[in-house]
Amino acid sequence: MSGDLPVGRRVAYWRGRRGWSQQTLADALGMSKSWVDKVERGVRRLDRLSTLREVARALRIDVDLLLGTGPAAPVARADPSDGPLTGAELDPLRAALFRFDAALAGADGTGPTPDRIRAGVEHAWSAYGHADYRLLVRILPGLLCQAQLTRAAHPDDPVAVHLLGQVTQLVSAVLCKLGELATSWLAADRAMTIGRRTADPTSAAVTLTRVLRALDRPRHALEVAVAVAHRIGPPDPQTAPAERHCGYGSLLVQAARAAAASGDHPGTVDLLDQAAAVAARLGDDHHCRTSFGPTAVGLARVTTALALDRDRDPLRSHRELLDTVAFARLTVERRAAYLVDVARGCLRRNDLPEAARALLLADRTAPTEVRHRPTALATLRTLLRRASRPDPELTRLAETLRIAL
Repeated sequence: MSGDLPVGRRVAYWRGRRGWSQQTLADALGMSKSWVDKVERGVRRLDRLSTLREVARALRIDVDLLLGTGPAAPVARADPSDGPLTGAELDPLRAALFRFDAALAGADGTGPTPDRIRAGVEHAWSAYGHADYRLLVRILPGLLCQAQLTRAAHPDDPVAVHLLGQVTQLVSAVLCKLGELATSWLAADRAMTIGRRTADPTSAAVTLTRVLRALDRPRHALEVAVAVAHRIGPPDPQTAPAERHCGYGSLLVQAARAAAASGDHPGTVDLLDQAAAVAARLGDDHHCRTSFGPTAVGLARVTTALALDRDRDPLRSHRELLDTVAFARLTVERRAAYLVDVARGCLRRNDLPEAARALLLADRTAPTEVRHRPTALATLRTLLRRASRPDPELTRLAETLRIAL
């Protein structure tokens, strides 16, 4: 069954697999036959995760089958009990950035073709979406070398340039997650250079702004995001393709997060309002690699409110977002990264119970997002140090990771 089918069509499909009528499903749910009919035709949207879980339970299937959120390609599962990757494990990826033999190879057309590495790039992005950083650290050095050889052998092929840019962005994103900020910035800077050659620096700029924020350079991140957003902003929003809106909106969100990190409340609100207007034109969430849409704007409103400490109850919006189908449709990396951000924001506000809840939910969503990231581990240590009676599950996590209590 195609991953692009609407939820209502999936409900109809699985109802048919069970050999049930609409009335049978309605009785199982305690709803009317008319309600089921409207869901299946897409007239009534299942936009609450709690409702979708009830439907999945009635159909005796996993909710992921209704959401269509299974992996597009086989991805090796990381061992969630592992802590941060060791320096020896990271050395090949660091070294790959400082090797120039592939980049300086002659344009003789004998290198790999773009078609040969495209599948590897897609597989790497899939692994990133599943937060499988150990796998990525193993495969990215070779993939970067292959992408450089492809670019050198086919210098005039825009696909070869694009694929090299994608791999370089992945290298930057993974190194940033793992706390290797200097080398992450180097990769992000190279990705920006490649992006300028393709006349599409959007995704590279999103990567660079994240690295600059991690380096505590929010003003520089704001400048990059705003400059590129103004450059790619669609002159005619009515006719611009969805991908253009996704990139533009993503940069506005990154700019808002940078403004919040700088303490600029009015600027943050203005940028998020602009992003919300772009998301409204898109309508539903568009899952380009940027995962931009109304949900992305909602998540940014929560994290920026926590950063600025101006909203009296951003966690109310946070809890509402967690119970949406749109949130469940995000990649596990995106969901867990957001929850780590919420945990850090709650910790800054000294709301220790909410910080613990968010961090533990992040660990259940994508263990590697917590156990491999230095920022998440630092949040865990601070929670344990500050709490007079730490959550028992938090204590067990610390013991698993051999963190001294």
